[in-house]
Amino acid sequence: MAVSQPDITFNIVPAQRDVGNTAHRVLIVGQKITAGTATAGEITTDVGNDNEADALFGATSHLASMVRQFRRTNPITPLDVIAYADASGTNATGEIAITGTATAAGTLMVTLGSNHDHKYAVPVAAGATATVVGAALAALVGADTKVQMTAASTTGTVVITHVHDGTIGNNLPLAVAGVPAGLAVAITGMASGATDPTITGLAALIEGIRYHTIVYPGTWSTAIIDTVMDGRFNATNEIVDGVVIMAKQDTYSNLQTVVATLNQPLLMMIGNKLVSSAGRLVGGSVIEIGDNIAAQVAAIRSLRLTQNANIARYVIGNNGPKDVFGGPHLASLPYFNTPFSYLPVEKTGDGFKRAEIEVLQTKGVSILGNNVARNTLIAGEFVTTYMTDAAGNADTSFKYVNYVDTISNVREYMFNNVRTQYAQCRLTDGALVPGYNMANADSIKAYLTGLYLDLAGDGYVLTRGGEENLKYFKQNLAVTLDLAEGKVNIDMIVPVVVQLRTILATVRVAFNTNG
Repeated sequence: MAVSQPDITFNIVPAQRDVGNTAHRVLIVGQKITAGTATAGEITTDVGNDNEADALFGATSHLASMVRQFRRTNPITPLDVIAYADASGTNATGEIAITGTATAAGTLMVTLGSNHDHKYAVPVAAGATATVVGAALAALVGADTKVQMTAASTTGTVVITHVHDGTIGNNLPLAVAGVPAGLAVAITGMASGATDPTITGLAALIEGIRYHTIVYPGTWSTAIIDTVMDGRFNATNEIVDGVVIMAKQDTYSNLQTVVATLNQPLLMMIGNKLVSSAGRLVGGSVIEIGDNIAAQVAAIRSLRLTQNANIARYVIGNNGPKDVFGGPHLASLPYFNTPFSYLPVEKTGDGFKRAEIEVLQTKGVSILGNNVARNTLIAGEFVTTYMTDAAGNADTSFKYVNYVDTISNVREYMFNNVRTQYAQCRLTDGALVPGYNMANADSIKAYLTGLYLDLAGDGYVLTRGGEENLKYFKQNLAVTLDLAEGKVNIDMIVPVVVQLRTILATVRVAFNTNG
């Protein structure tokens, strides 16, 4: 060995840098058909384009339809899917009964589930009988390789059957328009679907995986997903909470009943007003499959929270050019007024009235509705079903989805950085010795204060900046040590950024300006 003096060693160590929040990830839960190659009851990870979903779950399946809706809006956020096979249940059915003989040519427009994807133009010649028109409609449905329903016509009565057993078929609208002269159409809405898949082991399947957004069928029982999310809200030694999005078409009073007992801070229920007009529409006022509505909401929410995603079409960036790119800072930006370009506007008079929307939002139901020009469907306030604390007292801590998003991102940033900072560390109530991994109460307070300032600054905008807010945070930050156990107890109050929701102004009339 050669002589080499002086003896010199240079170690390379990682740069000290803050640890950001985990990348957004989405889970969709639903039903597959037997033709799908995915294994029922297991997670299929990183589902990509339409063709992949069609092969995995079956092109006409409930799940493939939801994935198509999600990927149409959001092609970049990682997406996992849990598919369940049909139980031995009952398929939902509906009916479009055509009678009469056309006295003039025209085009009968029929929608099965989705105004965007499954709207059929049935050409009608003068003199065409109901039998001919019904057969033409059934043929168009049969030629649609991605519709969730089958159609069989008998002397003009077209029976619509959902491809899956269970209740999910009950959440699909049927609509007609442009009925030619001489014909009449009567719709019987989708109903009688029963016996959903048995959902077992869901908590174990997703254990330890952070899903920021979960789409869950709106007609399924909430009991299982409610229990699963309870266990993920304040999990020990990990961050696994997220928001479950469900959609349900029902009446004003029934929607209030549905959410009344939930009180779940991690569950968002989208309400779609049930319209029962046998000659025009039986189903939700937003003519789209309920679970597809949830998938589109999830797509935009996850796109907003995906770092550097281009979201210019979904935010109003009049004074905030940085808000047109996604990231954790979008957690504090309101969801209301978000446009949904792939969902149809409601027919005037079909949707909930403004006073009803206000009540529903107060009770924990989120609503999509027309903008003031009635040319785009937009989001109202996104709320959770959380109403009261454990003692039954009214509590707004987690009322709004923005509040949940904001505090969840704050917690995750602090969790990730504290875990990294103190991965191997000594604990003392004395002075720190320079050059050694050590911590005491004062150093921990100083480090947490730095994290608070990070969260108030560029890239996050989640906590409130300024001297008064920083002073408040410091005054309400308590760190106590248990040296015998090597334990640090931290208590903090974090002033977070909230949303501008209401402006109240007074306009006073003046008849002169002389005094």
